[in-house]
Amino acid sequence: MCAGKTSAGRALARLLGLPFCDCDALVEKETGRTVGELVAEKGLGGFRRLEAARMRALASSGGQVVALGGGVYPSRKWKGLLNRTGLTIFLNCPWPELAGRLKKAAGPRPLLAGPWERTAVRAEKLYSRRLPFYRRADITLDTAGLSPEKIAGLVRRKI
Repeated sequence: MCAGKTSAGRALARLLGLPFCDCDALVEKETGRTVGELVAEKGLGGFRRLEAARMRALASSGGQVVALGGGVYPSRKWKGLLNRTGLTIFLNCPWPELAGRLKKAAGPRPLLAGPWERTAVRAEKLYSRRLPFYRRADITLDTAGLSPEKIAGLVRRKI
């Protein structure tokens, strides 16, 4: 959350001349509900099933830049699919910068609802728990203080 996947993904897609897709935004468009509403209505598992269906379709279509939700990559099932169908990129934003972005972020984050003091603790635990999985991506970029365009340029040089 707030690592810059969507902004950097859009910039990378422009740079490469490829289409861009944000998986969460696609699920929201198809269902007419926000991720928060879907999680509230169907639970996290229900949302993950919708996300999974969309990911399967995206993986089979190829030739695009895709931003995935932060909970996808820690799953062994999805990691295998993603590694077979394209490059995975981890935008490594250090926790202090990420926390500042989360605090300023517009809109509710379904996994981080509540007062900032409690949210910050939950977010840091989630970040720490997921970090070892993210580090297994094909490409890891340290993105502290970088613009989406700079991140896209760094990715382009690595691919």
